[in-house]
This record gives sequence, structure tokens and C-alpha cells, in this order.
Amino acid sequence: MDVAGVAQTVLLGWYWQNEATCFLQNQEIAKWVKHAPDRFIGFASIHPGSSAEAVIKQCQEAENLGLRGVGELHTGVQCFNASSPGWLALADWCCAQNWPINLHATEAAGHDHPGSVDTPLNDFVRMARAHPQLKLILAHWGGGLAFFELNPRLRKSLRNVYYDCSATPLLYEPSIFRRIIDIVGYQKILYGSDFPLRLYPRRQKSPDYYSFLDAIRTDAALSNQEYRAITTENMQDLLGNA
Repeated sequence: MDVAGVAQTVLLGWYWQNEATCFLQNQEIAKWVKHAPDRFIGFASIHPGSSAEAVIKQCQEAENLGLRGVGELHTGVQCFNASSPGWLALADWCCAQNWPINLHATEAAGHDHPGSVDTPLNDFVRMARAHPQLKLILAHWGGGLAFFELNPRLRKSLRNVYYDCSATPLLYEPSIFRRIIDIVGYQKILYGSDFPLRLYPRRQKSPDYYSFLDAIRTDAALSNQEYRAITTENMQDLLGNA
């Protein structure tokens, strides 16, 4: 972070398949937040495939740990969808607490890779329509959902859906930034590092923040205002200017 000039970052949890592991992850993230509260914001691992009562308990525990959002979650791995009781309880909680939720989104069409599990795009649409006030962050450009905002009726349903750019170098050309900005606006795009993944495996000996940020600066053809918004300001707005 220091080498890349990153002042503050969100620590995301993982989409674990049991509640106990989620809680262990949250405790670990909370330790880092407590260690450096000016550098880290913590999001919680939650299992939405659990019962509604269990999900609410997980959320309360996460809040007590000082966490401020939820994710990354995975509908396919954690076996939930837009109508699951646990998800509905989580969405209600996050709306009430003004917490964003980050969801993994797998490419709707593209190359297969080991461990890939589908995340149907229509599930995200149903989630957004059922909870229009919910701040949904879809990882990896929403698996392509952002392109469908060219449909005016769908755009209205997705007005509170945001897209992060994590893993872009492994999936898309740098021009995707301009193309998605032209469709949804730069205000709905968030920087995602995917650290500690090596986004440039042929030339990176170890993961870093700098390589992708530098590529965004030089290859994505963003204005200074767009760059600041995507890397800093949009997330600050989602979190209430943290």
C-alpha cells in the first residue's frame, strides 16, 4: 500500500461454506482494523445460505467487531439466491444499517478456469429489484451485467448496483473502463485490487497494488476526475465518507 500510494483499503472476507469459518475470518479482519483503523475498513464474511435467525446473529457479531459491510459472497458456492430466507434477512439488515454488500460475479461467457462456479446474472437483478435501497457491489464488472444497463428498464432496476474492476487484466482489455463508463457512468465503478492475486503473472514475481493502478493510469484513458472517483471517492460515498 505504501509503495503504491494507497492510503486506505477495504479488507474483504471470503465466501466460506460454514458459519464458524466466517466468524474466524471476521475476527482476523477485525484485528487488522483495530491495529490500523486509519488504513483498513473491514467487511464481514457472512453465510446467507444459513437460516434468517443465524444470518442476523452473524451480522450482529460482525457489527460488534467493528466491521462495516459484507462480502465477498458467492451465490453458487454458498448455495443461496434472491429468495433464500438468509439472503433476505441479510439484505434487510444491510439496508437498515446502510452497509454495502460485495458479491462475486462470474463471467456470463468466457474462458473456464479451475474452481469457477456460475453466478446467474438474473439473480443479481432480482436482488436489486427486491431491495432497491440496497448497495450492491458486483465484483469483476458484474460478470458482464454492466453491459445490460444499455436496456433502459434494466438500468432503472440496477440504479443502486455498483461494479468493481477486480481481476480486469486477467479478463478484459483496458478499454473496458471507457466502455462501461459510457454505459453506467464513472460514479458506479469501484477500484478492486484482488490483492494478493497476481494480476500480471508473467511479469509479477509477487503480488502488488502498484502494477494495476499504474495500468489504469496509463492504459484506461481516464480523466483525473474519473480516476479519483473510481479509486477513492465512489467508495467513500458508499461508506458515508469514511
